[in-house]
Amino acid sequence: MHDPHDWLTQRAAAQVLHEDIGIHRETARRLLVAGAMGLPRNTSLASFHRRDDIDAFVARFRDRPPLPVPDRNLVVVRVGNGRVRLGATAQHQLDRLADGWRMSPKWRALCRGVVAAGGEPAGFLVTLGGFVVAGADIVGAEWAGREGLEPGDPAGSPLLTRFELRSPGQWYAAWSGQQLPSQAGGAALRVWALHDRAPWERTPRDRPSRGRSLG
Repeated sequence: MHDPHDWLTQRAAAQVLHEDIGIHRETARRLLVAGAMGLPRNTSLASFHRRDDIDAFVARFRDRPPLPVPDRNLVVVRVGNGRVRLGATAQHQLDRLADGWRMSPKWRALCRGVVAAGGEPAGFLVTLGGFVVAGADIVGAEWAGREGLEPGDPAGSPLLTRFELRSPGQWYAAWSGQQLPSQAGGAALRVWALHDRAPWERTPRDRPSRGRSLG
């Protein structure tokens, strides 16, 4: 059967994204691998991406609206390709994203408390290469460490956190695909409190140590 679509290799697709909208080639590659522009056709020699999917992403990027004003607390996390696969089922994706975070006990309690009080659950925004590629509602947050360990053991850190996530509400539509300003390094999880400035607009206190949460 004739395939009506033009196909680009991953390298060629990344080059198009770099030339058309200025995305760094490595960032473009990571987005392509994650399936942010549709699932690729993989062969033994290369991965191929539909040209119309690439063109549609470019058009959405150029026409993207300003960042919305948050209507709830947001938890913004940064991931690599291993944590997000856009072809996965929704629940499988949420399960992959629930563990392995560092958040202060104060913010964990707030995430739980707002749901218990009947308020809007905190939003969970997942970024890859600065682009929002997934989202969820946080309906629970628990300490994920282990008790009875020697002082200083990383597995007993009070910051270790596991979220209970569910598919996001309508709020997420305004954030999907947005590019969020970010800085190299720093914490993989940042909290954007309601009515507060965005994390990238705040004046940093001390330079955070590697892996430290800003929550």
